[in-house]
Amino acid sequence: MGTLIRYLIVAVFAYVIDMGGFYILIKSGIDPVVANVAVKVLAAICGFFMHRRFTYRIEGREAMAAHARKYFGLALAYTPASSVVLFLIMLVLPQPVYAKAISDVLLFVATYWITTKFTFTKGADSPRSGL
Repeated sequence: MGTLIRYLIVAVFAYVIDMGGFYILIKSGIDPVVANVAVKVLAAICGFFMHRRFTYRIEGREAMAAHARKYFGLALAYTPASSVVLFLIMLVLPQPVYAKAISDVLLFVATYWITTKFTFTKGADSPRSGL
């Protein structure tokens, strides 16, 4: 099974956490942008460990801190970007769940490429592999 397929499996699982949590939070009256940030944090934590172990097959603790810095650095950039895109889409499409789905699809390809090329790399502390 290739890296892309494993990435997609983890992405679907993380997205269930992301979209499921988002739906529950907005149905509880939480603002969609706030709900988006909250579920992105939870999904990022789960995604980090699942991608590291399953997608990229990295075992042990070597380079974990370097991978974590890069992965959560990406999440720190991704979360506001996704929230801005969500906000903009909601100006045209006021249904938050549909707007979030479109927002997430638009940013998916970029995050796969960045994660594969720069985050979970061998020699994670080397200058070539950092963001």
